[in-house]
Parts: sequence; C-alpha cells; structure tokens
Amino acid sequence: MTEQRVPDAGFTLIETLVALTVLAVGAMTLLTGVERHAAGTRGLSDRVVARWVAENAIAATSLGLAMEGRWHNALGVDWTVRQDARALPGSGLHAVTVRVADAAEGADASLVTLTGYLTLKGGVQ
Repeated sequence: MTEQRVPDAGFTLIETLVALTVLAVGAMTLLTGVERHAAGTRGLSDRVVARWVAENAIAATSLGLAMEGRWHNALGVDWTVRQDARALPGSGLHAVTVRVADAAEGADASLVTLTGYLTLKGGVQ
C-alpha cells in the first residue's frame, strides 16, 4: 500500500533548497552593497584629510612658514605634499598650487589639488 502525501505536511527538500538559494543570493547582494558603501566612505574620508593637509600647506605659505615634516602626517597617514607657485603678472599675486597624495600611493597619485592666491615675498618656502 502506498501512502499519499498530505498537503499540509510541510516543505519538501527541494523547496527548502530553493528558499535557501534565494536567501543566499539576497545576502550576497546586500554584502556587496555594504562593501561598496564602506569603500566609498573610506575614500571620502581620505579626500577630506588630504584637503586639510593642503589647506594647512597654503596657510603656512601665506604666513611665510616652511612646511614641517610632522605636518605631512594626519590621522595616521603620511601624505606627500608638492607646492608650485607662479606669479600672476600685473596683480601682485601668486597662484600657489598644492598637490597632496598618500605617500604609500606615490607622489603622482594626487588625491587633492588646491590652489590659493597669495601675496608672497621671496617665493614658496
């Protein structure tokens, strides 16, 4: 005698595996989105700190101070700071461009470029 399946007996193994597969795909999609968001936030915080370093370099230049080596480290990251100044004829101003990059990435991987217009005496320090 064969027993017939009762309709309210529960889930079959196939139905359970399909449900677990759908949940796994959803979890992977969510994890990918969270990782992307975390990477974007980390990149944004790096750009903010690099901008602070660039603003400090322009402020030091406007005050006639030399950039000290300890000012190149912010929030545990060593930054490479490059400054260029060029005179703006007829204005009495100099365009001071500061490029900041993570020292680990190399000087060519500029993260922030900031230009300030200053009155300089004797050029960039």
